Amino acid sequence: MGTGPLRPLPMPVHPDMTASLGWYPAARPAWERLWDSLRARLGFGPDTLAWPEEFMPHWRDPGLVLSMTCALPMRLGLGAHVSVVGAPVWDLPGLPPGTYASHLVTRADDQRPLPEAAAAGLAVSTPDSQSGRGVLREAGLAGPILLTGGHAASIRAVAEGRAHLAAIDAVTWALAPHPGLAIRATTPPTPSTPFITARADWRAPVRAALEAAIAAMPPEDRSATKLIGVTDHPASAYAPDPAAAL
Repeated sequence: MGTGPLRPLPMPVHPDMTASLGWYPAARPAWERLWDSLRARLGFGPDTLAWPEEFMPHWRDPGLVLSMTCALPMRLGLGAHVSVVGAPVWDLPGLPPGTYASHLVTRADDQRPLPEAAAAGLAVSTPDSQSGRGVLREAGLAGPILLTGGHAASIRAVAEGRAHLAAIDAVTWALAPHPGLAIRATTPPTPSTPFITARADWRAPVRAALEAAIAAMPPEDRSATKLIGVTDHPASAYAPDPAAAL
């Protein structure tokens, strides 16, 4: 694939465009360099990445050029408003291309069975996070919930004793593990948190620019982000699911 700029699309109906790659802020400088490279190839998009605190309004923005979301919001209806660009491929042991998993973590000195630790208190990133909430429900782990707002905050909550168990996205853990916590179990791989865009006609050029930008990443940025490619899943992987519930 060439690395020159792609032919720009006509300016969109919504000229106030936005983009984010905010799932893993521990690697923020590398994500910002990736965006600069992607935008140069794409020929349009905001000058800089957004780092939103509230993701749902951001994902529903009609000017959204690129972002990453979670499988659970897609199944809860977000998929009707966006187009899937592709699933990230992470350079992590045990993860087939286009998948990720969650680590169930407790403090290193906490040897209680996981159901007991959960019953003492769960740190949950957000209610609609598959990696931080959905996997706990699927594993039958229940207890009082402390909403933290993010995986890094959930790690801190368990380390500080404000909660006793958390499900942490494996990419977050790989980028910023905590020496005071221990991985007690890892969930089976599931489809990666997808890249999305607001408009169907943006999907192909954004995907091509993203693939080219990833291929051009310097080794230190690949190491910092763990991102090595993009792949596809069947549409059913992110399809609306009436049985999904927060």
